This record gives sequence, C-alpha cells and structure tokens, in this order.
Amino acid sequence: MTQQPWRELVQRLFRGCEFSPPTNAARITAAERVLGAALPSDLRYLLLESNGLVGRHGISLVWPVERIETDNLAFRSNPDFRELYMPFDSLLFVGDDGGGDQFGFRILAGEVQPDNVYRWVHENDSRQWFAGELRDYLARALGHDTESD
Repeated sequence: MTQQPWRELVQRLFRGCEFSPPTNAARITAAERVLGAALPSDLRYLLLESNGLVGRHGISLVWPVERIETDNLAFRSNPDFRELYMPFDSLLFVGDDGGGDQFGFRILAGEVQPDNVYRWVHENDSRQWFAGELRDYLARALGHDTESD
C-alpha cells in the first residue's frame, strides 16, 4: 500500500477520532530493534502522522509506539501469562478494544505480516482473524465496510 494521509482516511471513517502528536522514525526504529521485528510500513506512516489513535469511547485503536513496545515485551515475558496463555511471539499487538481484547499483526517466521490482523480474546485465549491490512482494521474497528469507502 502506498503512503496515504491517515488522518484524512480516519476522519472519513469516524470524525470523532483523536490524534496524537507524531512520533519520529528514530523512535520507531528503536522499538523495532527491541521487538526484533519491523512494523508494517502502513503502521509506520500512521505513527509518523499520529503517534496513536483513539476512537469511540476512548478506545485505543492504535497505540503509541512506546506502548506497542512495552506491552508486547510485557505479554511475551510475563511468567504468569506463560501459565495462562499460548505464547504471544506470533502477534505484534498494536491496539485494543477497551475490554481486554488486543489486536495485533500476525508474525510468521519472524516477519510481521501486514495483511493479517488478529483479535486476541482474553477470556478464552483464542486468536481470531479480524482484518486484512491496517486500513481494513481501522474500518472494521470503527464499524465501516471498506468496500464502500
């Protein structure tokens, strides 16, 4: 997908979204180094426009890069989680639904898959396909059909 103005797209989907000040490429690169995986290019572009995206009811649709880094490290290293859940190494969490479920890109053979966003359901530890690329994820999370936009 080519770089696009994410603010414009998100405002078309839902005018009530809150944008944050942008991050910078160095901060994204630092997070990628710590996480051992490159962020999808669309996510990088969005973070460079708005370091996080808040939707309806204060839902963190896209976390700031700092939270992407810290929450993924926490999910992967928490000893209690190892006893409760399947490993989280196959997901790169980037947002949540405000009720405990997380959304993340699939990681396959160490590579983040930009066209596979999964929902992790915390009640039963299931991982369900939710959307294709970032645009599709935002449209679905905001309740819109990507075919009509």
